[in-house]
Amino acid sequence: MKYLATFSLLMMMFVGALTAQDKSAAELKNEGNAALKAKDYKTALGLFEKAIAAWGDEETDAAMIFNTATCARKEKKYDTAIKYYDRSISEAYKADAATYFKAKCLEKVNKEDEAEKVLTAGIEAYAGEKYADQMKKDLAKIYVRKSNDFFTEGTNLLNTRVDGNRDQWDEIKAKAKVELDKAAELANKALELNPADENAQKILDSIKASLEA
Repeated sequence: MKYLATFSLLMMMFVGALTAQDKSAAELKNEGNAALKAKDYKTALGLFEKAIAAWGDEETDAAMIFNTATCARKEKKYDTAIKYYDRSISEAYKADAATYFKAKCLEKVNKEDEAEKVLTAGIEAYAGEKYADQMKKDLAKIYVRKSNDFFTEGTNLLNTRVDGNRDQWDEIKAKAKVELDKAAELANKALELNPADENAQKILDSIKASLEA
């Protein structure tokens, strides 16, 4: 009986410890929510991450994961934000928003090619969702930036034509056209995503003018 009583006491202490741990995690989460509401993102981020660490084996609150990502993004801790947006996506909690903001963070850490892939997949996966149109606009912007790079390269090539190399003008124009065609392809892709993108249209108009000159 003595051993049974001791075992029961230990079990009660173990259960009590788990309960305290859960309560502590919940309290940290609630304090984090209060800090987030007050737009104290640094404090909220610290509290949320402590809550996540204290949560144990129980399924973590999905909203808190998304909020942790938001706070990290606001604090410009983009790698941390990406990690939590990935968790939010995997848990299917505000996955369209998490995908959109993950791409934003990737751009901030100079991973534009990866952001492009995330947006392309997101547009297909979350068609009709709240952030789908915004993802299209952001992907269009990436295409415009890349288009402009090719346009600049093509224009620079055309500008190498001078009176002294008239015999090379056809060759120069052919090389420039390769770059300008790449620019046009990307600008057209941008307009497919966002017909109102004025920069994409300006690039197309400039390409036409350059080739006709």
